[in-house]
Amino acid sequence: MTLFAALGARAAWASPCTQDARGEFKDCKAGCVEDYQVAKDACLDRDHQCVELCRAKREDCREATGIDQAFAACEATLESAKQNCRDQHPAGSDDRDRCIDQAQVVAFQCRDTAREQFGPALKQCRRDFRVCARGCGPPEQPDPIGVAQCKDTAKQNFRICNANCREDFQVAVDACLNRDHACVEQCRADRESCRQPIEDRLDSDIAACNARRDSDIQNCKNIFADGSPEQEQCIDDAQVQAFECRDQARENARPDFEICRGRFRDCVQACPPAS
Repeated sequence: MTLFAALGARAAWASPCTQDARGEFKDCKAGCVEDYQVAKDACLDRDHQCVELCRAKREDCREATGIDQAFAACEATLESAKQNCRDQHPAGSDDRDRCIDQAQVVAFQCRDTAREQFGPALKQCRRDFRVCARGCGPPEQPDPIGVAQCKDTAKQNFRICNANCREDFQVAVDACLNRDHACVEQCRADRESCRQPIEDRLDSDIAACNARRDSDIQNCKNIFADGSPEQEQCIDDAQVQAFECRDQARENARPDFEICRGRFRDCVQACPPAS
C-alpha cells in the first residue's frame, strides 16, 4: 500500500461519514440491550420500569463500592509502567517484553486485590438487586420451564439484533470507504476462516491454563487451613501463574492473528469501488 493510500484510508476512517456510522452502530446496540431487558422482564412477568429502577440502584450501589475506581487506578498504574518500559527499552527487545509482562502481572494482582476488597460489597449489591427485581413481579413465580424458554428466545433475538447492527455498520462503512460491500464481505468471511483455528487453539490453551489453576487452588485448599494466610498466598500464586499462562497463550497467538489481519487489509484494498 502506498503512503498516499494509507493516509487516505486513515482519513476515511476518521471522516464524518464513518464517525456517523459508528454512532449509529452504538445506538443500535443500545437498542438491542434495551429490547433484551424488556423481553427478560416480560418473561418473568415483571414491570419493566420497576426493574429498570432496580438496575439503576444496582449501578449506584456498584459505584459506591469503589471497585471501578480501584480498577481504574490499577489500569492507570499499568499504562504508566508500560510507558516506562517503552521509554527504557528498545522496541522488540526481550527486556521490553519482560518489563511489560511484569507490569501486567502487577496489574493483575492489583485487580485481584480490588476484587477481594470490594467483592463482598459487590455481592450485596447483586443480592439487593434480586430482592428489588422480585418485588416488581407477581407474588408467585411463573412456570420455570416457560421462563427458561422465554429467556432463550430473548437471547436469540438479542444475538440476531446485534448481528443486524453489525451488518448495517459494515455496509455503511464500506459505503464510506467506497468499497464494494459483497467483495468486502467475502474478505471478512476469509478472515474469519483464517482466525477460527487460531481462536480454537487459543481457547484450548486458555482452558488448560484455567484447569491447572483450578487444580492448584484445590491443592491449596487441601493443604492449608481455610482462611489462613498460607492458603491465601497459595491461591494468589496459582492465580498469578494462570494469568501468566493465559498471557503467554495470547502472545503465542498474536503473530497468527496479525497474518489474518494483514490478509484482510490486502483483500479489502483489492476490492473494486462500490457501484
